[in-house]
Amino acid sequence: QQAKLKHTTHSFSIVIMGNPLTSLGDSPSSSTKKGASSFVPGRAADGAAINNSQRPATVDIITDQANEKKQPLLLGVRGNWYDITNFLPYHPGGDVILEFVGRDATAQFMAYHSPHVLAKRKPVGTYDFDKAKPGGEVMQEDWMRLSDKYEQLGYYDTPLWFVWSRVAIIAAFLSATLACVYVYTHGMLGEWMSRMVFAVGAISLAGFWQQSGFLMHDTMHNLCFHNRHYDQMLGWFCGNVVLGLSSKWWRDEHNEHHLFTNTAVDGVGASDPQMIEDAWIQDVMLDQFYHPLNQLPLPHVKDFLIKYQHVLFVPLCLIVGPYHIKIVSLVNTGPRPMEYFGIALHITFVYSLLSCFDTWSERFAFYGIAMFFIGVLSIQLLVSHYGKPWVEKETVKVSGSWAKRQVESIVDIDCPLWLDWFHGGLHLHSPHHLFPRLPRCYYRQVHKDVLAMCKNNGVELSIMPWLDAVAAALRHLKHVGEKLAAKKDREKDMRMSLAKPKGC
Repeated sequence: QQAKLKHTTHSFSIVIMGNPLTSLGDSPSSSTKKGASSFVPGRAADGAAINNSQRPATVDIITDQANEKKQPLLLGVRGNWYDITNFLPYHPGGDVILEFVGRDATAQFMAYHSPHVLAKRKPVGTYDFDKAKPGGEVMQEDWMRLSDKYEQLGYYDTPLWFVWSRVAIIAAFLSATLACVYVYTHGMLGEWMSRMVFAVGAISLAGFWQQSGFLMHDTMHNLCFHNRHYDQMLGWFCGNVVLGLSSKWWRDEHNEHHLFTNTAVDGVGASDPQMIEDAWIQDVMLDQFYHPLNQLPLPHVKDFLIKYQHVLFVPLCLIVGPYHIKIVSLVNTGPRPMEYFGIALHITFVYSLLSCFDTWSERFAFYGIAMFFIGVLSIQLLVSHYGKPWVEKETVKVSGSWAKRQVESIVDIDCPLWLDWFHGGLHLHSPHHLFPRLPRCYYRQVHKDVLAMCKNNGVELSIMPWLDAVAAALRHLKHVGEKLAAKKDREKDMRMSLAKPKGC
C-alpha cells in the first residue's frame, strides 16, 4: 500500500511496507532556494503562534490534502509507522509533530514521550530501521540504550522529595525577602546595617524569582508530577504570578529550542526562538535575516553595536534582559486570558511589596537591584549555547542525528555539588538536552554516562567553569563581530571597484 501527496514544489511519499521513507519538506541543499513564503509560524496546541519557529508551509497543504483524500499522516518510531491523522488536534506539543511526518522520529519521540504512549496504538506498517546503527550513527544507538536503561531504573520518575526541596528553597528566598523588608521598614537596625538588610532583601527577591524560574522550567517539561494539568498549573504560578512572564509563551518557544537548537533556515530566518536576540548576532549566518539591528536608520550604529557586542553582552543581560523578556512575553502571549491574569497578580504582588517602602527612590532601588541580579539567569542560560555554531534546520531532522547534534550545541558548566542550586541543575546541560524527561536530581549520575558515550564515539563535549563559559561566549561574539566587519569591508571594496569608471 502506498500513500502519496504532491503539489508544485514538495512531495510527500510513504511506502507503508518495506521500503525506506521519503520525508516531508526540502533537503538541506535545496532549502536555500525557498523564500520566506514557504514557511509560517508554528502553532501551539491552543492555536497560539510561535514566532521564529519557521514551520514549513507545506504541512498545511499536506494536512488538507490528506483530509480530502482520506490518506494517513504517518510518523516513524523504531521501524514502525503510526497513523497520527486523528491525533493532530490533540497533540500537546502543537503542530511541531508535522515537521516529522513521513520521517523516522524515533529520537524525538523517545526524548519527549514515555513508551506507554504507543501502548494502545497499533502500527500500520513498517520501514527499514537499523537498531544497531540508527541513521548510520552508532552514537544514536548508545543514546537509545541509555534512554531505555533510565526508563528501567525509574530515572524518569521524579521523586517528590526533590520537588518539595525546590519549593523549600523558593520559600526560603521569599521568607528572607519579606523579613528584610520588615526589618528595614520598621527601622529595627542602625543606618549601615539597614542598608545591608535592604540589599540582602533585594537580592533575595532575585533568588526567589530565579529559583521559581527553574521550577517553571521543570513543570513546563511536566517533570514534577508527570500530570500535565498539575504541572502546567504550577508552571503558571511560578512563571506568570512569581516571575511575571507568560509560562505558555515560554513553553512553546522552549519546545522548539529543544528540537531545533541553534538552527536556522537559510534565506528565511532563525528557527530556534530562544537563541535569537534583538541586540546581537551570534552567528554569521544570522546576519542575512530580518533583524532589528538591520533596520537601524544609521548603518554605522549597527556596525558599532556588532563590533562591540562582546562588550555589551553582559551589561545588556543584567540591565536590559530582565525587562526585555517580560515585555516580549506580554506582547507575544496571544489570546490567553489566564496568562494575563497571572501577570496581573505578579504586578499586584510587586506593587504591594514595594509599597512597604516610604519613598519612591527606595522602591526603584529595591526593584532595580532585584532585576539586576535576576539578569544573571539570562547569562546562565545563554552561555550554554552561545559559543556553539548554528546549522540548517533540516539537518537536525535527519534520522540518527539527534544525540550527536545535541552534544555539539551545548556547553556544560563544571561546578561543585553545593552550587547546583544556583544553576538550577541546568549547568549540566547535556543530560537535559539529551534526556529532557529526566529530572534534575539525576543529572550528575547521568552526566558520567554522557561523558563515556561521547568518549566512545569520538565526540567532544565542552565542559568548563561558569566564568570560563562566559568568557568563551564573549570571545565567540567578538569573533563573529570581526567576521561580519570583514565581510562588510569586502562588500564595500567590491562596490567601489564596480563603481570605478572603466580605464581608470
